[in-house]
Amino acid sequence: MHRGVSILGILLLIVSLTVSGCGTSSNPAIHYTALGASDAVGVGALPPTRGYVFRIREGLEQQVGRSVDLLNLGIPGAQVGEIDEAFQKSIQSGNRPDLVTLWTGSNDLIHGADPAEFEAKLRTLLERVRAKTTAFLVLANLPDLTRLPVFVEHPTPTVTTARISTFNTAIERQALAVEATVVHLYEQPFMKNYVSDIDGFHPSNEGHAELASLFLHVILPHFGAAGVGS
Repeated sequence: MHRGVSILGILLLIVSLTVSGCGTSSNPAIHYTALGASDAVGVGALPPTRGYVFRIREGLEQQVGRSVDLLNLGIPGAQVGEIDEAFQKSIQSGNRPDLVTLWTGSNDLIHGADPAEFEAKLRTLLERVRAKTTAFLVLANLPDLTRLPVFVEHPTPTVTTARISTFNTAIERQALAVEATVVHLYEQPFMKNYVSDIDGFHPSNEGHAELASLFLHVILPHFGAAGVGS
């Protein structure tokens, strides 16, 4: 939920979290770019490398049998405009992913962003992914944030079921416009053990594992595997 990460910081984070595989001409590596905020970096998981993005990479390698080059563009506290900026800079640097995952909206919603402005910025990001890559694109919508311990204990007027519904409608509308796949987190049952005890907001190890499983359920068939998680 913290903000203010500079572009230099983003680039350093890209370098530090990039995991290179060793593909061959007959079995090339999958180039995976993860877009998001602190959850993508692995906040809430212990260690952070057990976060859902890293678990997705592992699941792909284990069940598809190809190495995976991971470019993790997660930025703690980022809203969708900052995520788009980081992705744009990666494209300018030559990034051409085969897979892009995106989980965004929570920080925008919490900080009181107007849903229409959020949707416009999300549209720009998704259209950029489509225009600049041929990647398989997977988005997650927002879970019911009102049930997270941090907002149960400290309610905030920006975190309501009505706003979550509006943001999710925007996510699903824009995903449909670019033919992206949506992981429907809002429909998943709330499990207290999926939330970190440290802050009552980020996913726990169990939560990150469940997120990875839900993403892999739709990703693996696209890359020729039928498994559903790691």
